[in-house]
Amino acid sequence: MERLEKSLGARPAGDQRLTPLREAVRLGLPGGAKPVLQVAALVVALAIAAAVGGSRLGLPLHWVRFFDNVHWTVADVAAAWLAWMGVNEARRRGLRREYVARRWFAFGFGAYALGQLLWNLQVFLGWQPFPAPSDAAYILLSPCCAIGMMSFLRGRVSAPQRLAAVLDTLSLAVAIVALALVIYLPRRGDTSAVALSVMIAYPTLLLSAACVGLMMMSLLRAGRAWAAWMLVAMLAVQGGLWMEWNALTLAGALADGGVVNATFSVFTLAGGLAVSCWRVPSTASPRVDRLYEGALRILPLVVVICVTFAVTLQDTIAHLSPSARLTCDAAAVLVIVLAAARQTLLLRDRDQLMETQHRLREREEELRELNQHLEQRVSERTREAEQRNAELGTAMEQLSTARHELLRAGKLAGLGALVGGVAQEVTAALANANMVALTMPPQVESLARLQDAGGADERRRTQLAGYVASLAEAQRQLGQAIEQAQRVVTRFQQLALDQTGDRRRSFDLLATVREIVDLTRLAHRHDPVEIIVTGEPELVMDSYPGAIGQVLGQLVENAIAHGFAGHRDGTIDVRVWPSGREEVRVTVRDDGAGIAPEALPRLFAPFFPTPGEHGGNGLGLALCRQIVEGMLGGRIELFSPPEAGTTVIMTLPRRAP
Repeated sequence: MERLEKSLGARPAGDQRLTPLREAVRLGLPGGAKPVLQVAALVVALAIAAAVGGSRLGLPLHWVRFFDNVHWTVADVAAAWLAWMGVNEARRRGLRREYVARRWFAFGFGAYALGQLLWNLQVFLGWQPFPAPSDAAYILLSPCCAIGMMSFLRGRVSAPQRLAAVLDTLSLAVAIVALALVIYLPRRGDTSAVALSVMIAYPTLLLSAACVGLMMMSLLRAGRAWAAWMLVAMLAVQGGLWMEWNALTLAGALADGGVVNATFSVFTLAGGLAVSCWRVPSTASPRVDRLYEGALRILPLVVVICVTFAVTLQDTIAHLSPSARLTCDAAAVLVIVLAAARQTLLLRDRDQLMETQHRLREREEELRELNQHLEQRVSERTREAEQRNAELGTAMEQLSTARHELLRAGKLAGLGALVGGVAQEVTAALANANMVALTMPPQVESLARLQDAGGADERRRTQLAGYVASLAEAQRQLGQAIEQAQRVVTRFQQLALDQTGDRRRSFDLLATVREIVDLTRLAHRHDPVEIIVTGEPELVMDSYPGAIGQVLGQLVENAIAHGFAGHRDGTIDVRVWPSGREEVRVTVRDDGAGIAPEALPRLFAPFFPTPGEHGGNGLGLALCRQIVEGMLGGRIELFSPPEAGTTVIMTLPRRAP
């Protein structure tokens, strides 16, 4: 709708073809309603002008009646047409409540149009009894409108409010009946009781329906609802017109082409226009709310005034029969009873309001007491929270310290696994050097004696040459042993420095892996396990070689201790290879016993010990995972297919975080 208004507003001002559509959109009319309304209004206006003018100018009576029937028929049929267009519009737009109400309105206006068509048929046939079939159709307009408005009210107000609305409507209906009796009975003549009842039913039902509409508007606090107000006004005016029509009929003063006849068509067409776009939007204005509340409270008083007026009026009419007076008095008593019931409802509502206010005051007292103790409770809870936070902070510090100590202990444990092998290798090298050194003093003494003895015979020269060669060989062996010990010690020092100091540097990954594996071989040179290192050289990393060495050493130790338990021989394959441009992979694969399937999901959990005689404390793989995913910024995965050994894959970034 908004887009349509914008698009219409963007057209040039001189384009008059869109003016009706703009006005229809602004009024909320359904599509196609504007031409129907315009044509019907034009025909009704011309027919009214012809009927009123003909009656004033002395036109033959049958022509005046013809024009009256023309504007009645066109107005009633057009109103029904507009009502059903409103039903289709509500269904198309998904307005469920409006659709139900408009459908009842359309039934009522359709019945009213059907009554007019039956009336035309009666006129054509010259058969005009009262009441007639047309009256049965006419009279359905007000009940259908009342049912439509009550259906819209259902579920939106409380049961006591609906009961109060029903009592007010009944009171008004009884008051109207009493007033109609006072007006009609003196002019009754020979009118039958059935005909008189139908005459009274017309204004009573219409004005009661108008009362229902007024109650609905007041209970829902309707805002700018011109269509709803127009429907209420139409029902009220129609009720007054039927009361006047019937009074003139009883008095024999009803004339064709009169103002009453024309007013019927005007308000019927206005009612059809109203129900075609009928909606009841609510408002939140305090001023409007007070106005509606005042109207609801004044309405019972208005009803009492009406019935009092009817009783007073009957006293001024002396020729009312005793039965008629009794009927009017009974109606007055019934109105008073209904008003009393209505006041009882008001008193009950007041009692409920007082009880609610009493409960509200009690709740306010409780809230005040709670507020008085709230600050103290908040202070206590704050102190408790601060104490808990302090305890939690201390626990976190202790946990962090324990974690660092545990990590350090794990590093030292991984480093200590190599100490035995390295110590044995260094001891062997130093033993060789010591043995060679022990053989050198006797040879030196022999050389000294030969030198002191002098002489140049061939035998002494040969002995001297042998001693010199022995010394040279001893010197060579001593140098090799010392050099080997120095290499081992240097590698060990570098590894210890990297693992305990967390030093970051650039290094060749394959060379570092070879150094780590070499030291591990020293520790396990007596085990029947072959460790093979393959990979791609020149994979330069900017990372922590000590951390990588610790993880790799732990993985190889695990493979030897658990995969080859029971002194079984096998092979551990360590492979280094690139994975894309930014990552590398280190794979440790063994052909050992493998890992049980039920243990795989918990291998990286802390303190999950590996079963068997070589089981540790369960921290090795947990520390490996922490180092790889934390310090090195990579990930570690473990696979152990049945009877296929174990494979561990480390994926590491070339540049650590």
